[in-house]
Amino acid sequence: MDSEYLLSYGTAGDFGRFRPTRPFTCRRGDRAVVRTARGLELGVVLCEAQPGHARFLPNTSVGQLLRLASAADEQSAQQMQERAQRLFEASRRHAAELALPIEILDVEVLLDGEQAILHHLRWAEYDERPLVSALVREHDLRVLLHNLGGAMHEEVEEEEHGCGRPNCGKAEGGGCSTCGTGGGCSTCGTSQPEEVQAHFSELREQMLARGRTPLL
Repeated sequence: MDSEYLLSYGTAGDFGRFRPTRPFTCRRGDRAVVRTARGLELGVVLCEAQPGHARFLPNTSVGQLLRLASAADEQSAQQMQERAQRLFEASRRHAAELALPIEILDVEVLLDGEQAILHHLRWAEYDERPLVSALVREHDLRVLLHNLGGAMHEEVEEEEHGCGRPNCGKAEGGGCSTCGTGGGCSTCGTSQPEEVQAHFSELREQMLARGRTPLL
């Protein structure tokens, strides 16, 4: 069996199994260029993959481990980070102008410079097309929106109750035990959409404390 390695990649902390496209050895902590389902990216080697790892990652395909990162790759990655920062600022500006019910927490541009991922949280349904179209026109790349809220926000939307914050409770029978008659929430304190947005902004500030970008 050819050697495989576990690598982490992306600002959201994804990881998976990767197989070298040619024979070479990796060590823990090495930075390497990999091809994921999203595109060309920089990853960090965690360890050599063992047979047991496949049981914990049964639904993930094995990606390509192309090479150890060179100085040129690191320079390209830095350029993509700078490009991502400009896209982050533009996406937040457009989201505010369009009055979208989202908070954009981070943006990453892949190493190949062809695709960007906008990591965000949302508290209501919305049409993402005006935002994506504006960013594609301005920055000439594909844009993918990744909702970090996951199942929590999907559950809130399905039940059509609650304000969408993590500590907003719901009573049995479909009602909300904490939200007031005016759209406010007596437990989590949310009475206006601006307060929900402020809550998500606080999350971003906590992530920023970890490094240059959130979730990194």
